[in-house]
Amino acid sequence: MKKIKDLVNKNYKVVIGIIIGITISIGIGVSAVATKDVVYDNSKSGLTSTNMQGAIDELNTKATTKINEAEKKCPTGYICTKSNSNIVKAYTYNSTSCITGEESTCVENSCYVSQTSGSCPAGTIIKYKVNDSTTKYFHVLHDDGETMTLQQRENTVYNTAWYSSSDDNSKGPLTILPALESATSGWTNVNDQTYTMGTTNFNNTNAYTGCSSYNSCTTNTYTLGQRTAKARMITVQEAAAVGCTNSSKSCPNWMNNYLACSTNYGGTVSEGSCGYPDNDGYWTMSTYSSKKTQDNAFAYAWLVGSTGNVLEGYYYAYGARAVVVINK
Repeated sequence: MKKIKDLVNKNYKVVIGIIIGITISIGIGVSAVATKDVVYDNSKSGLTSTNMQGAIDELNTKATTKINEAEKKCPTGYICTKSNSNIVKAYTYNSTSCITGEESTCVENSCYVSQTSGSCPAGTIIKYKVNDSTTKYFHVLHDDGETMTLQQRENTVYNTAWYSSSDDNSKGPLTILPALESATSGWTNVNDQTYTMGTTNFNNTNAYTGCSSYNSCTTNTYTLGQRTAKARMITVQEAAAVGCTNSSKSCPNWMNNYLACSTNYGGTVSEGSCGYPDNDGYWTMSTYSSKKTQDNAFAYAWLVGSTGNVLEGYYYAYGARAVVVINK
């Protein structure tokens, strides 16, 4: 069915031409009594013209209007199919003029109508109806052509530990992850994600759960059984893929916006005061590759901080941002 739709959209003018031909030969009612004697009758055509030339001109005008309408919906160079009707708007991310999607300087785009991988670059802002009554803002993490992986603009869950025991990172994020899954269980317009930590490769990154640094994930510190949910958390590998390092302000501004003190590090919105740890960052699903401790008491996992980088976090109860997958 998709190939048929693509073919029709790609050859729209040809289709219109065929329709014109059929309309002239059937709907208008032309009878050739002799080669020089043509009778025109518009009683069944739905046209206002009273002669053959006027009818042809009128049909041409209607066809041109339809083509122009189609090209507005499908920009030149795209092969369009019906896009996800829950996508309300899309905006081109700009680190100074359009970070949140609500700035008056934001520019709309139609990248989501393209089936080409990467047509919506990382950071693109998607205003999305997650269910029949709730609309949220997201940023694109990855676009594979038919689906997009998005991260919510602000924290979905706040003030929650990675794992309930602060001295153990070998079990996985079994406190924060269920809290996130519960908070997003009613997001009926996003796809279910089925994955297995330590096995599933997210967005062309490696699958390891244990990382000795932001760009060195080489072991599975923990494994989880298969999970199915509407949302998950970002991995440190995915954060690195969009530019994050352990250096302050290395992440794109949208990654640390809406965190406490974020305006000191490139953000435009701060939710909380500087030094308030519960909203200083949000957890990733990646943990330290061994039981690294602080004063032999705390185990580490990786988070994205308000300082605009990835860092090792312990003890404090940070938040989580929903990572979801939607159809284009």
